[in-house]
Amino acid sequence: MSCRLPVLDPFHPSIMKYISATSYPECPGKQYGELVDGRLKYSDDDIVSATYRTITRNGDFAVKFSHSIPVHPYQTITDEFFEVDFQLQDNRTAKEFYLQVVPRENLLNPQPRKSPGIPLNILIIGVDSLSHAGAKRKLPKIYKFLQKELDAYIFQGHVVTGDGTTQQLTPMLTGRKFSEQYEGRVGFENARTLDDWTWVYKELKEHGYITGYSEDSIEYGPFHYRLKGYTNQPTDLYSRPFFERAKQFNKGRPNLCLNNKNIARYQFDYIRSVFETLPKQLKFFFSFNGGHGHHGINIVQKLEWDFLELLQEIKSKGYLNNTLLIVMGDHGLRFGEVRESIQGKLEERLPLYTMTFPPWFKSRYPKLTASLKTNTKRLTSWFDVYATFRHMLSFPDLPSDLKHGQSLLTEIPYSRTCDEASIPDHWCPCLEWSAVSVEHSHIRNSALATVKYINNLNQEKNKSRTLCEKLTLMEVKYAMLERPNERVLQFSHVDWDWKTNFNADFKNSQAYLCQYQLQFVTAPNNAVYEATVKFVRGKFVVNVGISRVNKYGNEPYCIASDFPHLRKFCSCTIK
Repeated sequence: MSCRLPVLDPFHPSIMKYISATSYPECPGKQYGELVDGRLKYSDDDIVSATYRTITRNGDFAVKFSHSIPVHPYQTITDEFFEVDFQLQDNRTAKEFYLQVVPRENLLNPQPRKSPGIPLNILIIGVDSLSHAGAKRKLPKIYKFLQKELDAYIFQGHVVTGDGTTQQLTPMLTGRKFSEQYEGRVGFENARTLDDWTWVYKELKEHGYITGYSEDSIEYGPFHYRLKGYTNQPTDLYSRPFFERAKQFNKGRPNLCLNNKNIARYQFDYIRSVFETLPKQLKFFFSFNGGHGHHGINIVQKLEWDFLELLQEIKSKGYLNNTLLIVMGDHGLRFGEVRESIQGKLEERLPLYTMTFPPWFKSRYPKLTASLKTNTKRLTSWFDVYATFRHMLSFPDLPSDLKHGQSLLTEIPYSRTCDEASIPDHWCPCLEWSAVSVEHSHIRNSALATVKYINNLNQEKNKSRTLCEKLTLMEVKYAMLERPNERVLQFSHVDWDWKTNFNADFKNSQAYLCQYQLQFVTAPNNAVYEATVKFVRGKFVVNVGISRVNKYGNEPYCIASDFPHLRKFCSCTIK
């Protein structure tokens, strides 16, 4: 096998010293109302009267409200998103938020142009910063349920395709690298909204699918945090207005709660509403839970009970009899003390990825399921997930015009390399690593070349040039030589004396190339960066995928809105 994947211990001592137990989140307050089948139920003696306002989209970064409308107990409300104000005894008030799928004509009767080859609903539940090892460690009940109760295919070698959520979801939902799409980044010339990217939603709709996308932590949204979002909503069901309003309301409040409910419950309730309201329609729905995973290694555990309850319910109600369920992370933890360890570095590159097919799928498609089982031990990436969606639509034909990836319903080659899977070198976990002394001249020069590269990025724009500090190298924390398995580059051997003398011997024409990965600290911002640098024909070439592995907080406040792509690099001169 060309890719020798690392086998990680989720409970390795280097990780466990940072692990602590977390209890179910307490979201204080009383719930006065309940939404059942579109009817608002309330009957508390403490309630004097109630009104509601609808919440509707006003572009991707704002919402509009209706005027306040009186509402009575058990009244039907035919709006997707709304907030209710209860007037209570003693001049007290309470506000509650609701979201639901409303059975409109375009949802009940889609107009497909084609028929899908494998007509399954596709439900994707994603959790930010959830590695495969992290799921075993902090969501053990979920992992066990997937493994034992749902007989899920759990992919051991699923690898990231870049830095951060956007670099994972872009391949998964468009089939292209981020760099292959037209410019959509805030602060870049000719950037425009992402409506015309090659979204899989468009092809799904042609095949009769109702499409949906929902994320709860919209301040870190993968297509809005550094990008320009959408002019028109990208999917039929799109909860962004609801969570935009939640963000406004939650300013100064714990953002894992919305009133007395865990924010994840709103996501899970929306999934319930999708399946209850549209039981017969083909559905592609992606629910991405950003809040819990983004807050650190221990916080993700706080969504486990609500998540488990949802999985148990969709199984018991038979929703999985005609649904492909994908439970996934996007990447592992990207910041913090855990990420500064070697184990944390590998976990970042190996997210959780699982697929659960209906019980009958194995007997009807034995060849496809044999491939799925084999592929759980092969090197896979987000491009393969996109290819699988396309294969389900075109089956029994293979999808045409794929730039990257291979359907997971076909056997991935045993000899597959990261390059063949469109995984950049910096993110490839298949390389054999050898420690190199931080005193070696190649390592110091690699670090200096990377600091120079970062400073050049900060200098590109007139505004950032004056607002961002010039960084200097403080120290190199560790360095490693990365080399592919011998079957890839016929690497012969490495000799070094652990201090300064280093020699790489190749059997072929690649002998001029050495590739290093190093972690270093810069001043004055005390930033910890990780970079991959190649030494090619006497020059140090910096890989653009530089990771910052400690949090930058409010450090880049002066350029955050104008040049969000520089946040991990810029330390504002005025503190």
